[in-house]
Amino acid sequence: MANKSKKRARKNKKRARALMAALLAAMLMGSLCIFVRESGCSAQACSLARFGIGFLIIGSIAIIRRLRGRGRLSFSPASFASGVSIGLCILFYFLAIQYTSAAIAALLPATGPLLSAVWESLLEKRLPPRRDVLLLLTAGLGIVIVATYSPHNTPGHDDAQGILYGILCGLCYSFYLVLNRCMSAEVQMMQRLFWQSAAGALVLLIPLYLGGADALQGLSSGWPWLIGIGVLQGVGVLALVAYAMRHLTSLEFGIISCLEPTEATLIGRAVYAEAILPGQWPGFLLVLITIISKSQRHLGWKMRSLLARQSGRRRVRA
Repeated sequence: MANKSKKRARKNKKRARALMAALLAAMLMGSLCIFVRESGCSAQACSLARFGIGFLIIGSIAIIRRLRGRGRLSFSPASFASGVSIGLCILFYFLAIQYTSAAIAALLPATGPLLSAVWESLLEKRLPPRRDVLLLLTAGLGIVIVATYSPHNTPGHDDAQGILYGILCGLCYSFYLVLNRCMSAEVQMMQRLFWQSAAGALVLLIPLYLGGADALQGLSSGWPWLIGIGVLQGVGVLALVAYAMRHLTSLEFGIISCLEPTEATLIGRAVYAEAILPGQWPGFLLVLITIISKSQRHLGWKMRSLLARQSGRRRVRA
């Protein structure tokens, strides 16, 4: 019984850490619109910076570890495929940010984890837990409400094109999550990050080349923002998501990711004066309810464990 309790405690501790990693990744991605817009660079340059700089950092660390005999870099097809998916996802996300509001650009990709739960269930030939399905439906309803009441006639924006890019981003994101979940547990974290960043950088060279001189404009003044994108949203988010997906299901990760569009919408309002209409607030509340409902389920174990230990000590003393 004692061994089972220790194993359960270790498992809950890992899940709690994975939850915090997923929350931090969502917060970093929610602030991404600031880096992209303030850089003044093209979506092609921003997306390549995210993976190119990340690949240089991750690749250097991975090679040093490999030379010291602490890790391996054998080719992982699933990691490479997931890197292609997340690379295209980021490109479409940056294009969406340039064509529509931060709220819409972040809301539509948030459907990716919801879609991944469907793909995952179909692949495993099973139905997701009823409680998680209800939470996902609630989160999805909140996203729909926020998108429905968002201002569609923003000057200088093309919402139809931005929405299309957002949908493509969500689709690529769902493939990325499914590939991460299906990846063998034998693939080490550094090995996974190395091939994901390499694949993302390679696939993003194509749109940068096709964009020509227009895709290279703004690099002289926007390079500090590009470095921030590569370090924070590149290396940081990839590592956090990779860790979170090892201990959370796509359903759980999907609910936590709903924090990202909420944050992006608030940033759009505070920084770029993008309107938040009264009809959007019920949607925000629904999204936050799902996040709190799922969070308390995994973070509450610490309080329960503490109370159980205190109760056991009192019984021994008595």
